[in-house]
Amino acid sequence: MSAGRLTVEKRGAVGWIVFDQPEKRNAINGAMWRGIPEAMARFDNDAEVRCVAFRGAGTEAFAAGADISEFEKIRAGRGAVSEYDGLLDRVLHSIQGSRKPSVALIHGFCMGGGLEVALACDLRYCGSSAQFAIPAAKLGIAYNVEGHKRLLETVGHARAREIMFLGRRYGAAEALAMGLVNRVLPDGELAAFVDGVIATLLENAPLSIANSKTILEEYAKAEGAPDHARMAAVIERCAKSEDYQEGRRAFMEKRKPRFKGE
Repeated sequence: MSAGRLTVEKRGAVGWIVFDQPEKRNAINGAMWRGIPEAMARFDNDAEVRCVAFRGAGTEAFAAGADISEFEKIRAGRGAVSEYDGLLDRVLHSIQGSRKPSVALIHGFCMGGGLEVALACDLRYCGSSAQFAIPAAKLGIAYNVEGHKRLLETVGHARAREIMFLGRRYGAAEALAMGLVNRVLPDGELAAFVDGVIATLLENAPLSIANSKTILEEYAKAEGAPDHARMAAVIERCAKSEDYQEGRRAFMEKRKPRFKGE
């Protein structure tokens, strides 16, 4: 399945979402933005999918931001800007609100909207030549609320202000130091490392991961108090699951557990 140049496919227990517009460094156009919530819904409803991974086609870019060539059409007026920001919020919430863990594999340029998507993911790993920036101040763009929120949560007030006010680029080492990414790998080793991370996610208990993600997102959400009833429900579901029994049995029998998400 593809929506515009967004490639969406299931490989085993992993759902892959690939930004595929290499001639524009995988800039994200309107069709690609609209395809992300659809893809996330598809993977959320597929019991076989245990993890969702994002990357850009090739190794030059994860995504160099939104496709600016469309801005005259989709961000020209006040109503259009509001509609576009609403779409971005749906995109980010579809990733953040999923109970399945998400991973961003980042080669090369990760700018603007591309960085927004990466920040919405639970885990981010990049190659040593990766570059990061949010150039809104250089383009006169009012960056959206959800994007600011996730950036602030990730790097803190001081770094977020510098990133947004200066609009400058940061290399992989700086990104790691400020917490934008979890780890930096040599470019040629990145894909294999992320494959290993994904393999671990697939081995671990999906209900335990969903429990932690739900609780973390409840405390990170922009509006309202954490939903304690929802958090209690996911804890109870995990505690009463077959996977919990399997984990205990495997520990006692000194073997690897075989979790099924039940």
